Amino acid sequence: MFACFDMKSQGVLCFSLVTCMLLFSSISESYGHGLGYEIMPPEMLDSKLVSLEISSDTWPDEYTKEISFALFETDTGVAVKNVTYFVMLTKQNEVLFDITSQRDDGVFVLKLHTTEDDQIAVEEEDSNFFGSLLSGSKIVNVKGNVFGSGGLYDFKVIITTGDDYSNVLSPPLDYDVGISFLDKTSHSVNDINFGQQKMSVITYYELINDDFTYDQNKKMISYSMPFDWSEKNILVTSVMHQEIIIPKTFGDLMVESFSANVNGFQVPDGVITIDDFSAENRVAHIVLNQNDILELSKKIDDFSNKMDFSIMPSADNLPLTTMTENAQYKLNLSWEPQSIKSGSIITFYFEILDAFYADKQVSVSYDLSIFHDGKEIGQVSSVSADMGLDVIEFDIPDNVSGVMTLQFENLNGSDLANAILPVVVNRINIDETSIPAWIKNNAGWWATDQIDDSSFLQGIQYLIQEEIMVIPPTETSESMGSQAVPAWIKNNAGWWATDQIEDSSFLQGIQYLVQKGIIVV
Repeated sequence: MFACFDMKSQGVLCFSLVTCMLLFSSISESYGHGLGYEIMPPEMLDSKLVSLEISSDTWPDEYTKEISFALFETDTGVAVKNVTYFVMLTKQNEVLFDITSQRDDGVFVLKLHTTEDDQIAVEEEDSNFFGSLLSGSKIVNVKGNVFGSGGLYDFKVIITTGDDYSNVLSPPLDYDVGISFLDKTSHSVNDINFGQQKMSVITYYELINDDFTYDQNKKMISYSMPFDWSEKNILVTSVMHQEIIIPKTFGDLMVESFSANVNGFQVPDGVITIDDFSAENRVAHIVLNQNDILELSKKIDDFSNKMDFSIMPSADNLPLTTMTENAQYKLNLSWEPQSIKSGSIITFYFEILDAFYADKQVSVSYDLSIFHDGKEIGQVSSVSADMGLDVIEFDIPDNVSGVMTLQFENLNGSDLANAILPVVVNRINIDETSIPAWIKNNAGWWATDQIDDSSFLQGIQYLIQEEIMVIPPTETSESMGSQAVPAWIKNNAGWWATDQIEDSSFLQGIQYLVQKGIIVV
């Protein structure tokens, strides 16, 4: 659960699962069970100072977003009674709904429910004792499929009465409140060497744009997000947090460190950190603080109202690194020669570090198995060194090609101290592929619906069969009997045709079509 407040021109508050950052003034038990909390600066209501308190939460489940507004006296903490609220919600520059309603106890509770309906329905109901986060007297339920995504929800809150419904405020209290909810997108990558991989991006600010790409040559992840680079906006943005979820089966991205660029400029090393504590995935965190964003704004000439991210391994691709399932041990793995070939002898070097002792190298027992296509092709049990590197030579069978997995188990006798690291035998380089330049024209026509799916697929199929177009070896599955082409492949073709993405990204789509039997070669 996550909530982020962007109090435009007044203050910002942002939390993640691990940290909570204060944007403007005080915060009380702001983390708790994912609860977001902010108090606006004081305003005059007649002769006394009052403040607006805002809380948000995804409660009781991921399909419900709850936001509460409450007006109270700043000096005493006593709630202001008989408050009339006007609340309008805008998302991605579209006004979704507005409502005017009176609250005897001064608390306005809004619940946004994700449903399958295209139309937005607004209903007001009385609440029971457990009916809302702050037990307000009434709840406004708003339902629609538009609430299924996260990102920025912009609220205009205008308070026109306070203390008494006859006490009309002139001018009214006027607030612009931006509340950001976590949003997660998933992206399929068909890597030449590691096959189909699923990566995800979690954003704690705004929805990312539909431009996620992976460059196999540079091993670079790229995407962008709307962002206002004005100094006014930056000064109310305390932190920008993104998470990239990478499967641990994607060996090229199991490197020890990454570098990150924003709008073409490299950010400090401390901006990106790696969390390897999951057995299935690693999480690369990008956390830009306000000073980082301000420094970037001084360098960037063309802001284009977006923030472009690119993340790639640091200069040294080795060692590969991961954590064991119980989060105690860290393993670093490298090898020589770096180009692993079938029928050759490879020398693996590794070390085992204890994360509980600040990554101190330790001597522990371990079992190491080597797998290919689900079959064990090598095994050793030993005790690691507490200084220097452990060395294991392995004779790779002639028939082994593609992904080979090193599986470490039972470190120090623990059933949960397990970890895997994948490597590639007979690595295929992207420059070993061939795409005739004129195919870009066809891809552009296809992307703009000037030729249909069937014509484009038949053309690509012919080119591959006649070896006019060369793609990396790709395993195929049985055809589902469907010629439906995923939208991301057509989008990639259009971007490739206009040189917005590399050849490797276009090839991912073609490989996917071959793999799924949509193109038969």
